[in-house]
Amino acid sequence: MTPDEILSVVPRGKEFVNKLQVLFSQPGGIRVDDVKDVNKSPAATRFMEQAEMYSQDEAGYKERTQALLEFGKISMDLWQGIYDNADAELKAILVASNFNPCREPRTKGTSQLRDGYRVDPICNMQNAVEHAHNMKRDYENIGYKNCKILSPAEVMALDPYLTDFCKSHTVADQAGVLTWRSDCIALWRPGGCLDAQVFLPKLYDYLKKTMGTYADELGKTQNCFQLHLGKEVQGVEFGKNGDKTIVTGLRFADGQVIRDNNCSYVFCPGEAVGTLKKFGFKEPAYAGFAGASLKFYIPVPADKIAYYANFNHCMEVHQVGIVQPFQSRVRDGKIDIAVAGTKAFYADQKPNKNEAFGKNRNLLQFNIVNEVLPECMSLALGRDTKGQTLTQADLDYLEKNNLVKRWVGTRAVVYDGFPTLGAVYNHEGVEVANARVTTHLGSGGASFGPASVTVSRGFKNQEVLKNPVMSKVLNFAKSDRVADQHRAAKA
Repeated sequence: MTPDEILSVVPRGKEFVNKLQVLFSQPGGIRVDDVKDVNKSPAATRFMEQAEMYSQDEAGYKERTQALLEFGKISMDLWQGIYDNADAELKAILVASNFNPCREPRTKGTSQLRDGYRVDPICNMQNAVEHAHNMKRDYENIGYKNCKILSPAEVMALDPYLTDFCKSHTVADQAGVLTWRSDCIALWRPGGCLDAQVFLPKLYDYLKKTMGTYADELGKTQNCFQLHLGKEVQGVEFGKNGDKTIVTGLRFADGQVIRDNNCSYVFCPGEAVGTLKKFGFKEPAYAGFAGASLKFYIPVPADKIAYYANFNHCMEVHQVGIVQPFQSRVRDGKIDIAVAGTKAFYADQKPNKNEAFGKNRNLLQFNIVNEVLPECMSLALGRDTKGQTLTQADLDYLEKNNLVKRWVGTRAVVYDGFPTLGAVYNHEGVEVANARVTTHLGSGGASFGPASVTVSRGFKNQEVLKNPVMSKVLNFAKSDRVADQHRAAKA
């Protein structure tokens, strides 16, 4: 839950072009070589061409980046508004889902975790201090005023569970005062979290109950709010309503066709790379970026229950070419640690957790967790892991014993890293009157969800268009955009 999460999905501008030449397992690299044709498919070629063209538009890149940061701030404010205005039941759901806000602190005079800000370590990076100051500047530019560099003592006071990390990345003077090594720093920055695995089913049940029921044509009681899963849409039918082009129906994998000229359609394919194009819509040059995650479930021993009573934090660990989000807490008697991050270019291919990328990145994440929370990994493996490099055999052991789950998947991303929102156009470039799109959010799906939905559904709403940030986002987020369009308009 950060205002800049979406910026970590795809390297920006010229940086992407450079990183695509470097293998994913090398610092900053995103290239994959062990998947057939991953860098040669039409989708990959089109994406690379558009990304390289876009990388030449430095002004456009900076303008889009600033718009995304401001857009992220709007989304953080909307999340806070949801919490502040929720009824007691919804507020309880958010609390149970480990909702921690991203906003200016409400506790005056002292810094506290889970009050809108968090600790982000930056380590094993020669320009760590510069990186921290650049992050601080970006947050201050969009209205966050409490960012600061933290000393090791401040980090340990804020979060004692990071004591081992601090001691392993510092040097002590003669008085025993710790200072960061030259390649490490910690930043106090706006950020929160949400446990979506807990939140989504609880929210679904809440909406079913809150929105009530109705009697269908057979007199049977139905929920007003429903999700129908397991129906794969394979095609979209188009037609005319007067002089307007509209969606008239959907074709499903089981052969069923549902036609209704009076429906409104919202397309949210998420990680299904290339869906808009397949359905007959204009889609910006797209690609899938693979990401890996680990979810640990470590039983808390009886003699450690009191020690882990307050174990609950979120953060991002920044290293060269890596931004690894953490969410850690005790739930149902187990230490629940979820980590994600690291990306590789997969074009229109689907990654497998046993390919080189999945195995390498999961092992990297495993070792970063051990670097930050060695006590937890020591509990999981039954030995002291402080300062050790953990192996694939260690990870296999935890997976075999259901102490960790590995996952690899893709996020659909456009060449400029921007979401695709609002009006949607057919292949002839004609706006489809009864359809819109909310997709290509990449890793920013949760963080950017409220703002993206607000903009997407309000793309013809004058109140939305009066907001300069939202109006700019809608202009940049068009489904028919191409890399040189923005620069040509400027000229």
